[in-house]
Amino acid sequence: MIAKRSIVYVIFSVFFIFSLTGCALAATGTSDLSTKENSWDCSKEILITENAGKPLQGYPVAVSLNSSNFNFSEAKSDGSDIRFSSGNRTLNYWIETWDPENEEALIWVRLPSLSANQTGKILMRYGDPEAEAMSNGEKTFDFFDNFEGNNLNELDWNAESAGGGLVEVKNGICNVSAPKVHAYDSSMIYSKENFEINSIFVVKRMKVTTGDDNRGPVLQQGFIDQVDSRKNQIKHETELANESRVDLETVYRKEKNNLYDLTDVNVPEGEWYVSGIAWYEENDTRKVSWFKNGVRDPRMDVASNDSITNFPMHIYLYAASYKDASKNTGYMAVDYVLVRKFVETEPTVKIISAQGEGNVSSESVSETNSKNSLRDNSENISKNNSENSLRDYSKNSSENISEPQAELESEINSETFVSEEAAQTQKNLSQNETGTPELSFPEYTIGISGIRLSSPYGFDFYSLVNELNSSGIDTIFLSVDSEDVWQYERFVKMAHEKGISVHAVILENVNCTKKGAGNLCQNSLNTVLGYNQKSLAPFDGIEIYINSSAWKDSDESEIDYKTLFETANKEAEENLSISASLPLNYTASQMKEIAPFVDSFVIRAYPGEAGELNSVSGIVDAIALEMGEIRGAGSRGIIEISVEEGFKDKYSIQKLFAGLVDYYSNDSAFMGVSIFNYNTYKELPRTEPEEKEFPIPGFNALPVILAGLGAFALLKVKRS
Repeated sequence: MIAKRSIVYVIFSVFFIFSLTGCALAATGTSDLSTKENSWDCSKEILITENAGKPLQGYPVAVSLNSSNFNFSEAKSDGSDIRFSSGNRTLNYWIETWDPENEEALIWVRLPSLSANQTGKILMRYGDPEAEAMSNGEKTFDFFDNFEGNNLNELDWNAESAGGGLVEVKNGICNVSAPKVHAYDSSMIYSKENFEINSIFVVKRMKVTTGDDNRGPVLQQGFIDQVDSRKNQIKHETELANESRVDLETVYRKEKNNLYDLTDVNVPEGEWYVSGIAWYEENDTRKVSWFKNGVRDPRMDVASNDSITNFPMHIYLYAASYKDASKNTGYMAVDYVLVRKFVETEPTVKIISAQGEGNVSSESVSETNSKNSLRDNSENISKNNSENSLRDYSKNSSENISEPQAELESEINSETFVSEEAAQTQKNLSQNETGTPELSFPEYTIGISGIRLSSPYGFDFYSLVNELNSSGIDTIFLSVDSEDVWQYERFVKMAHEKGISVHAVILENVNCTKKGAGNLCQNSLNTVLGYNQKSLAPFDGIEIYINSSAWKDSDESEIDYKTLFETANKEAEENLSISASLPLNYTASQMKEIAPFVDSFVIRAYPGEAGELNSVSGIVDAIALEMGEIRGAGSRGIIEISVEEGFKDKYSIQKLFAGLVDYYSNDSAFMGVSIFNYNTYKELPRTEPEEKEFPIPGFNALPVILAGLGAFALLKVKRS
């Protein structure tokens, strides 16, 4: 009998061991979806985090796909096989853009609910060639109309006109127009439905003007009182050529706030753009913000409990001829409109992993304490399938999702389980997209550990933060297009929330010593300095990129770099650092001239004349002259290395960082090291030093298993 039991124990133990070691090779996700749903070959898990500290219901979030997080060749060419789910529930969504050629897509997914400051998980499936399109704006947003057919939907809209004003719907476009040369001709459409505060009204629109006069027509978009338009109103108004005048007016019980010529749409005639006006409440203060193509323009921000109502209102669109009878006529062409819920700090979305082929997870949305943020986008949004009258809107973000009340109790246990899993996912921030464990990079203490970033929106912010955190990088040197510097505000704010400093790099592609470049260079600097004075998310520093090695030797020179640094030093606020980015072999005399006006120098240790600069000795020798001059000037230097200089993996770069820190450990002029650039760095493998591994998968877990079996045997003996 004892022998039989021993055999049973041995068989059980062997089965147990193989079960554990086989887990690494088997698909982890199980599915209780239907057979039809399992026909999708591919899937990805998406984490959604609530950042505003408010529970959300029926909230659309934007899922942004690109070449870094999605393989477009695995899906149908029009994206019609995309599906989203939470547990057994299919979520409603709307595809705003799908461009497989350029590998870009934006999809709005409506979440049933998301708890405050929590993170949840949904599943995206694709890869079924037989799937039919399910994208639906009406089920995704609180309100949606893409003007199909040739008539205005009278169930959704009221229309009014005066004089020669006219509203027309043709071929999926609604024209709200003032087509005649008469003063005060007008046309308007407004919704029959009312919307609460904490909503955003988004319109894809185009202005068309006929005539040589640069005035008119006058176009309005906004919220209007359901009974008396003169009592409560929030309107965004554009007029003049290219909609160069953008005004904002708010009215609450006849208390007005008029703001004129705040910004410029800056869109040529005949070009589509997306305009969004958000009306919301934050910290007991009512606010209004305006977005162009999903990016908030802070010049249009208004906060007032005196002139901004919190009563429900209609949405409306309005066109009128110019008030002094300009001979111009024109109209607002509208492709679609939508209303969604809005919170000032919207949820964030992170695509975390790919499921195994054919193994679609059926887990419902989960929660965990974790934060992230994402740039504002108020264009297109998606709703949820089986929901009651819950309506909200939000942009590019993600969060925790739970089922409606009818299913809530049955989901509690699974949500708790998934919540723990999501918490673990968030804990391992340094894991890459395929779940590779965090690297143990060499430890070192450094003032600045930085990286150059060419664009803030060409990647997933969540992935960027994880990559920087795992690599020990705490500073971003951001290449800035100073003509539209405000587009970076949201990114800078998000980076600051994650403890990452951001320095603006300007004039990379300009030689300021050349004839005609002086004003451009000076204006670029002034633009960034002006941004820092007005912005709620100012840059931590400005790096001026020097492209000339001899600014005084040219008769064509209209400005020298010394003048720029003098201006920067004079105008910069106390907490804004100024640095000069220098090429190798820069002359000592020029460095001495600008040293009094900068806080530090960035030495571009590339390209190397003697070969690749990817070793401590090679870099130290190449920059010896520059570091000597920096010491002599009493300044400090940051060494910028190129990751294209023969590095095989991320570990070798971090090892170089540690080596430079060790070499310059007693040098007060050494400030830190930076990488050029992020796009190349992120593509490198994360290979750790080679270590001996056991040939049997899961063998490292064997001691733990044997210990457990030993304890089990002892317990049996004791009982006997």
